[in-house]
Amino acid sequence: MRVSLNWLKDYVQVKASPQILADQLTMAGLEVKKIEAAGSDTIFETEITSNRPDWLSHLGVAREIHAVTGSAFKIPATSVPKSPQCEKHFVVTLSDRDLCPYYSAVFLEGIEWGKTPDFLKARLETCGIRSINLIVDITNYVLLEWGQPLHAFDADRLHGNEIFARRAQKGENITAIDGTVYELSKDDLIIADGRGPIAIGGVMGGKNSEVNTNTKNVLLESAFFTPSSVRATARRLVLGSESSYRFERRVDPRGVDQARDRALYLIAQHSKIGKISRVFRAGKLPIKEPKILLPQSEIKRILGADIPGTKAKTFLSRLGLKISGTGKTITASIPSFRSDLMRPVDLIEEVARLYGYGRIPETLPSMIPLEPHVDPILEFENEIRQLLVSLGFYEAINFSLVDPKPFDQLGLYKEERTRLINPQNKELNLMRPSLLSGLLLSVRRNASVGETEIRLFEVGNRYLQKSNQFPHEERMAAFILSGESGGSWLQKKRPFGFYDLKGFVEMLLARIGRIESWEVKPSHEVMFQKNQGFVLETQGKEIGFYGTLSDDVRRIYDVEKPVFYAEFSLEKVLALLKTRKLMKEIQKFPPSPRDLTLILDEPLNAETIIERIREMGGELASKIEVFDYFKGGQIPKGKKSLSFRIFYQAKDRTLQNEEVNRLHFSIIESLNQLFGAELPKGKE
Repeated sequence: MRVSLNWLKDYVQVKASPQILADQLTMAGLEVKKIEAAGSDTIFETEITSNRPDWLSHLGVAREIHAVTGSAFKIPATSVPKSPQCEKHFVVTLSDRDLCPYYSAVFLEGIEWGKTPDFLKARLETCGIRSINLIVDITNYVLLEWGQPLHAFDADRLHGNEIFARRAQKGENITAIDGTVYELSKDDLIIADGRGPIAIGGVMGGKNSEVNTNTKNVLLESAFFTPSSVRATARRLVLGSESSYRFERRVDPRGVDQARDRALYLIAQHSKIGKISRVFRAGKLPIKEPKILLPQSEIKRILGADIPGTKAKTFLSRLGLKISGTGKTITASIPSFRSDLMRPVDLIEEVARLYGYGRIPETLPSMIPLEPHVDPILEFENEIRQLLVSLGFYEAINFSLVDPKPFDQLGLYKEERTRLINPQNKELNLMRPSLLSGLLLSVRRNASVGETEIRLFEVGNRYLQKSNQFPHEERMAAFILSGESGGSWLQKKRPFGFYDLKGFVEMLLARIGRIESWEVKPSHEVMFQKNQGFVLETQGKEIGFYGTLSDDVRRIYDVEKPVFYAEFSLEKVLALLKTRKLMKEIQKFPPSPRDLTLILDEPLNAETIIERIREMGGELASKIEVFDYFKGGQIPKGKKSLSFRIFYQAKDRTLQNEEVNRLHFSIIESLNQLFGAELPKGKE
């Protein structure tokens, strides 16, 4: 806002130089961004914060100078001139008091007016407002002086004697004074006469009732419009004005009538008025002037500075607050133009800025050293990151908003999706239900620039929503493989396969070291190739899944080479972890390994066989590995060959061959009876 220093001097004594005054205001919170010479005047370009609409006026800035410097402050004359009572009568009807709580108007009959006085015209122009004619100039002058927008209608161009403040009706439009036709909606507040709209409430007047130099009869409006209504209309119509700028930040309710009277005073000073009507009004001004109790001890506790109570009262009084209380508590009555003051701490802030932030001493608070608290989930996240990096993965960071089309095509998470109602990007309107989408896009980008070995992981939230519940954020970790495993002089390059993924999953779980055991079960999700998707469970609860992504997934994301993917719920894993890492004593006695090759039905998985071997072997079957898988050739159709290496080992003795062989063959017999497992021919 542009503020005239000469104009300010009408209300407050200014003894300091413009530069010093600008510095004082800036240090108190009213930032002066620029000082500009304008003839014999000085203009301050100020930055007004949204919570201080009272600074959007010369009176408000003058009051701030009074508060900062203590110099004398006065309010200009607002006495309504005496005149013969006008017989013209208007009725004000408020159809929607949520949008317009209060509306007032006064009728001026038989005005004889001339040019705008030079001083008034000069002040408007230095503040960036063009002079139009005397009546309009005075309404703009009062706007800059009091911060209360007014509007003057040519009364002879109005239809009927009733003024309506109502919502616009379907199909209504208005030609504003800027010459543009605006289509109105039912959410817009309009001022209307008996024929239709004559102004957009709080934003701009209509061309059909605009005053000009031929106007003899004027209806002068002063109202209080709801800030949110004015803001919404101005944004929708892309129509900003000096009036809407103030209304949408909330004008002073007490200033509505005072500004109207000030305008009448100025019109009478610079023109001749035949008759002035009584004030026609409807509604009630939303004046709230609460009392706040401020214990003086709180000032020192909050600020760390010993500011005497008498000085604090003086500062608050200069701001226009009515101060009372003789004891240890200050009672402050808050004026209507300071609606931002609501709590004792707000008053303490006012005291601090007027006392001077630079005068508040720097002190360190007394503190008792406490053990730092680390969020377990963050600590676990860092552990997972370090483990995945140690396994050769690079971290990726992707957007939480994703395109829903791939999920639609695959039919994934149909009933659990969280969509945005008003997304800025209509293509990205789904909160990701899985980290899969972002990592696949990262794979595609890396592959397109020639990367042949892609190992990526991500830690982030997924968002799932069930029925009418609020969306649930779940912390996840996922990693993805594609391309070839990096070769060296010891090992040639080779394509990544499913067992690379499986190996990384098992290494990750093993290195965490606080999971007792986990189970692997087939997954039937459409994102995985048939028989190559698995669910991980521990203690009967699902903690994640992994597998080879299907051809459909790769086609949708335009990825050519096979992709292997795993995803875990960090929250679920953390909840099931033991508080301490599980350690095993190094065995003192040597193991006795035995290899076992079995011909099995193809649907049987290795985990089922391993579980049975553990049951039969008990503590003596200390370790079981799968080291070979074969299908086809001499293996009958519908069958497969799996080879296991079983390590037999006792904690208290060295096992004898006879004991190991006896146990080993009993296991073979049990597998034959339960699963029809057979030894290869020649091995019986």
